[in-house]
Amino acid sequence: MRIAFAHYSTEDDIGGASSWLIRLASDLRQQGWPVAVLLPHSGNHPEQSTIASALRAADVEVVLQPQLSSANDAVLQTLGFLNEWQPTVFLPQCLPAHYIAAVIAGRQGLPWALTVHSDDPQYWSILRVIRPRQTGGSTVCVSHYLAGEVKRRGFDSDPLILPYGVKLPSEQVHRDPDHFHVVYSGRVVEVQKCISLVITSLILACQASPRIRATIIGAGEALNNCQQQVYEAGLAEAIHFTGRLPAAKVQQLLGDAQAILLMSDFEGLPVALLEAMAAGVVPVTRSIASGIPELVHHEQTGLLVSDDPTQAAAAILRLEQDPQLWRHCSSASRDLVRRAYGQPQTLQQWINLIKDLQATSTPQYPIQKPLLPITTKLKATSIDFEWKLLEQRKRLVQEYRLRIAQFKHRLKQVIG
Repeated sequence: MRIAFAHYSTEDDIGGASSWLIRLASDLRQQGWPVAVLLPHSGNHPEQSTIASALRAADVEVVLQPQLSSANDAVLQTLGFLNEWQPTVFLPQCLPAHYIAAVIAGRQGLPWALTVHSDDPQYWSILRVIRPRQTGGSTVCVSHYLAGEVKRRGFDSDPLILPYGVKLPSEQVHRDPDHFHVVYSGRVVEVQKCISLVITSLILACQASPRIRATIIGAGEALNNCQQQVYEAGLAEAIHFTGRLPAAKVQQLLGDAQAILLMSDFEGLPVALLEAMAAGVVPVTRSIASGIPELVHHEQTGLLVSDDPTQAAAAILRLEQDPQLWRHCSSASRDLVRRAYGQPQTLQQWINLIKDLQATSTPQYPIQKPLLPITTKLKATSIDFEWKLLEQRKRLVQEYRLRIAQFKHRLKQVIG
């Protein structure tokens, strides 16, 4: 069995899909199987690729190449990787060109799987054009909600549900008698993560109680703006920014926290939330349909809030002031992860899928590259166009929300 992944690479990638891929590819390599990952790199310093260094440390073969702007060139780049490495199973991730190459290879006997990582509209635009089961592929969803959406939209009648898995720390977090520590871990951006709602919630919570301390783990385009808001609120001593950190340091900070805050527009199955809950850190999360209800049961494994930062701040205060509620949610959240999202059982589910795919593997190498890939070009162009249109739409909505949140925050400062 030879397993190939295709993903993407950046210098400061702390996304959940990348963390999951590093863990899965490393675990499969430890099983003794040859594993390779194609990583088109976006940026001028491929030697600083976050994911490449982690994979190489796990003895996974890495093919690091520049990310190409032409959709067809990117498809041919992926096919070239497949022909050179000749896998028996292909697991493409995230980029449209990888899926187009998988369709071409699937028609020539290479089994593959498309993983839906979140409720991002980009996946619906991809599945609207590509139907994996028609070309030797399978559809994999990381949550029950996503699987339901795939079926409801008519993309696949029987998608697989394979959740992310995380390691369970040996010790559960405890309450600090002097401080109540809240963390945010993820990209510091507006699109999807709604970081303006996060930072406003933390400012309100810290203003309400001198015992509350907060740490923002991660980097992104909104970092400077968030730091400026904290500075203007006079809370530079209470709210700290770490920038991007290695996984071990993130785990250490989570082990010192009592709560984790997430205010995203959409998710799949948030890895940062899983890792925090595995340690007994109590989530305060925005109540969205995608992934969250499977992890956060209100007043059982955490607290659910709306997109109102005032409500999120009140939930943090409630956990700080009610030790019994915090302890109950802490134990229940850790137990949920142990039962349903532990790394050993989720790894076995992926191994079972890969073995099923392997049983149907009949690739004919070299995979023939279309001389005039009209169909490929149309599909790639269609996906790229719809994807970019959706991204523009999301950015406009998020920019509007950011301006409103900033206005409300400054108005409260003036009134206060």
